[in-house]
Amino acid sequence: MKKRVFLSLLIVLILILSACSNSGDKSSGEDGDSILSDEEMGELVPSITILSSLPEDNMVNYEMANEVANELQKLGVDIKAEPIDFAVLIDTIYGEDSDYDAYTIGWSGRVERLDPDMFIHSINHSKNANPGGNNTDKYRSDEFDAVADAQRQEMDIEKRRELVFEAQEILGEDVPRITLYSRANVQAYNKDKFKNVENIPGEGLFNEWTPMVIEPITDEKVLKVASNVNLDTLNPMKAKSVYEWRNLRLIYDKLVRLTPEIEPMPWAATSWDIVDDTTIDVHLRDGMNFHDGEPVTVEDVKFTFEAFIDNNVEYFMSFLEPIDTVEILDEDTIRFNLEYPYAPFVTNTLTQIPILPKHIWENIDDPINYDNSNPIGSGPFVFKNFRPGEELVTDTNRDYFEDINIDGYIFNIFGSPEGVLTALELGDIDLVSYDLVPAHIEQIDNNEGGKYDHLELTNVNDIGFFYLGMNLDRAPFNNKDFRIATAHLVDYDLAVDVHLNGYGGRGGAGLVINSVNEFWHNPNAIKYDEYDPERAKEILEEAGFTWDSEGRLRMPKE
Repeated sequence: MKKRVFLSLLIVLILILSACSNSGDKSSGEDGDSILSDEEMGELVPSITILSSLPEDNMVNYEMANEVANELQKLGVDIKAEPIDFAVLIDTIYGEDSDYDAYTIGWSGRVERLDPDMFIHSINHSKNANPGGNNTDKYRSDEFDAVADAQRQEMDIEKRRELVFEAQEILGEDVPRITLYSRANVQAYNKDKFKNVENIPGEGLFNEWTPMVIEPITDEKVLKVASNVNLDTLNPMKAKSVYEWRNLRLIYDKLVRLTPEIEPMPWAATSWDIVDDTTIDVHLRDGMNFHDGEPVTVEDVKFTFEAFIDNNVEYFMSFLEPIDTVEILDEDTIRFNLEYPYAPFVTNTLTQIPILPKHIWENIDDPINYDNSNPIGSGPFVFKNFRPGEELVTDTNRDYFEDINIDGYIFNIFGSPEGVLTALELGDIDLVSYDLVPAHIEQIDNNEGGKYDHLELTNVNDIGFFYLGMNLDRAPFNNKDFRIATAHLVDYDLAVDVHLNGYGGRGGAGLVINSVNEFWHNPNAIKYDEYDPERAKEILEEAGFTWDSEGRLRMPKE
């Protein structure tokens, strides 16, 4: 009897030890029951690197990248946030290798982007997902593409609005990117030195009009502008950031410019005629010259548009794609023949493409990679010199068809926002070209001791946005449920209330047209815009993600 009891106890002990020895290879549910061994689970969620801004370039993007990384670490993901130089970030996400997992960056709200085509078609259509294209998240959806194509071809504005709303709903469900916040354009200028300063929503103070209309109050007539980001190129075919285009659009001219009231104004053109839905005749202004003295002709315009198309300048291809042919009708008329109706052709295409001098660019073998160290345009300002990391210097084009009050401008590049604040205080800088950090806004506003008496703070809303981009060609971001779960790990209120001190707006998964752009904004499109880590975990579990014996997150089993 005792022997049988002993044997029974021995068997029970062996079973207990066996269970204990296997427990390290099993995942457990919340009730403690074993579910799968590690070997039975899916692959480990790959290691992730979020490329972020340097803190001196954009502290909010830097902080938000780290916060998202911390939240994903809690869920068992091997992830880190890596701050890098802005120019390196641009080269990486637009590069041929598409070698990145995720990143934080923003789209500025330039005036031509009030039309929804940029934020619907250009950054989301699958045609633009190739290296160099603006769809750097590699989002591809046949359903979305059909709606994005239809909205740009719809000439009835109310019907087009319905399509734009539908496109936003698809993005809100598919979550190709996660918008973190939008930022108010709070900037400052020296009111004791200059007046008649334009502040345009999405553009701020250093827009394409302020340098042309600003008036000096003193004998100091050179406008000194501050930037906290360096310029990577002066080549219009290579430039991809707002910092470069803020200068290039003043050195080069365009057929049409958008006014501060966001109306298209004939500029290098005197007028245009809509012959029909696919034919537009543009009449070139007479008497314009490039900065080297050569006349601007219809040949230059035709050459420019064909060169951008032939060289597949991806940054602009979404707006150039509708063009079938460009032809010269007479010495001052260019005809654009479109493959299909394109509703924003005047406001999106004619307002963005800079006129290049054919006599220079036709002799360049590789225009995309051309250094263009001495840009020759026909715009209101003439390039003088550029010292990378220090300054870009211009003179006023005194032969321009519009009178300009300043004697050129100097675009000063600073290594940190603190350096800019000091320069503003001392009067060494007249105007900032970027949004001030919240701490500096408060300092200027409080004006302790009257040291900022000479500064005028300005504040307008921005239609642009800052976001967490994800490479949908790579795991785990190729999994929609993982993207939705990640959207629940973003503290959208923290971004606005703490990091921005209230100077901005909330983000949301898939948000591309924010509430400032009231006519085109769909208020019902965003489904995932609440910080809820517990819900994020539930979404992963429901989608088949598991956690192994070491707490590491694993992909759903294929």
